[in-house]
Amino acid sequence: MIIECKEENSQDLYKILLGCVVPRPIAWVSSQSSDGVLNLAPFSFFNAFSADPPIIGLGIGMKTRKSEDGSRSLVPKDTLKNILETKEFVVNVVSYQHADKMNRSSAEYDPAVSEFEQAGLTPSPSKLVKPPYLKESMVSMECRLFQHIELPRSSIILGEVLCFHIKDEAWDGHGIIHDVLQPIGRLAGSAYCKTDSVFDMTRPRV
Repeated sequence: MIIECKEENSQDLYKILLGCVVPRPIAWVSSQSSDGVLNLAPFSFFNAFSADPPIIGLGIGMKTRKSEDGSRSLVPKDTLKNILETKEFVVNVVSYQHADKMNRSSAEYDPAVSEFEQAGLTPSPSKLVKPPYLKESMVSMECRLFQHIELPRSSIILGEVLCFHIKDEAWDGHGIIHDVLQPIGRLAGSAYCKTDSVFDMTRPRV
């Protein structure tokens, strides 16, 4: 089968893309509005793009808002709005033990509602940015907005990592202990995966 993207609608392309690019790591993003309201939301369009400087990227889609007259329009999600206002955010890694609470925080709550409270999670003061990091997370990355790329129906956010928070039990002195971190990945639809089946391969030398 060959699918030419220009001949497909965006929703079908979205489903195909999510089925192809798997598993995707999940960024559990904590942000803060200019009024101080805390927000916590997961995004699976996420990855690392540079080590020097340390840059991570998020793809954040728009959300649909229904007006009183019944019309619909696209508006920025709270996370995007907060990042563009404050230029700061924190990416927390999702471990398997927190999968249910991560899912709970993905609901579209009113902007005045804190997902930390709804999911029963603990915001902890960050060292270099105003938005808090997630106390329960094994690894958190404090970030400053590096670049915002605006697309027709979404935005790409590049953030420079300023500081890592790593729990002692997940650090062996040289790197992250993935058996302790137990990160989960996103597949298509409502499917997720665990990283409990791992194999090693040494890169060949030429």
